[in-house]
Amino acid sequence: PGYNIGRIRSFYMRKVKYTQESFAEKLGWILEDFPKLDDIHPFYADLCNVLYDRDHYKLALGQLNIAKNLIATISKDYVRLLKYGDSLYRCKQLKRAALGRMCTLMKKHKASLGYLEEVRKHLSRLPSIDPNTRTLLVTGYPNVGKSSFMNKITRADVEVQPYAFTTKSLFVGHFDYKYLRWQVIDTP
Repeated sequence: PGYNIGRIRSFYMRKVKYTQESFAEKLGWILEDFPKLDDIHPFYADLCNVLYDRDHYKLALGQLNIAKNLIATISKDYVRLLKYGDSLYRCKQLKRAALGRMCTLMKKHKASLGYLEEVRKHLSRLPSIDPNTRTLLVTGYPNVGKSSFMNKITRADVEVQPYAFTTKSLFVGHFDYKYLRWQVIDTP
């Protein structure tokens, strides 16, 4: 029986550690892949502040970082308890409690994860604007030919209709003039 309890104990300890490492890996990817507002160009930092509220964005990332650290703490505590588990039932209950606490902790961060997923989807749809390139910003009243002008001078394909408010977001196109690269931004 002593051999069996030792094997079961180490098996459950491995399960708890693996679960903690999986959570840490996934949360680490999220924290690394989202742009840090202090490290990006001021244009994009201001754009993120306007679109997503800088404080809410940082708070959501901070909550996930705290969750990652708390899961590591839970894992460490329960592995320590499992090391001295005296019966099969006790070890199984400790393993279930550890995994349950980790999952409950992640469920509490469902709102933060949902918010960050929405930000990720929205960021992927934003046009890539280079703040260091010469830029021509096309603005004006509705239905005066801004999109038609952009279609003529760039390789962009902006939808043009005979009624107002066809352009609903920013469109970016590029053209060369006297061997210089320009980017054109069409506004709604």
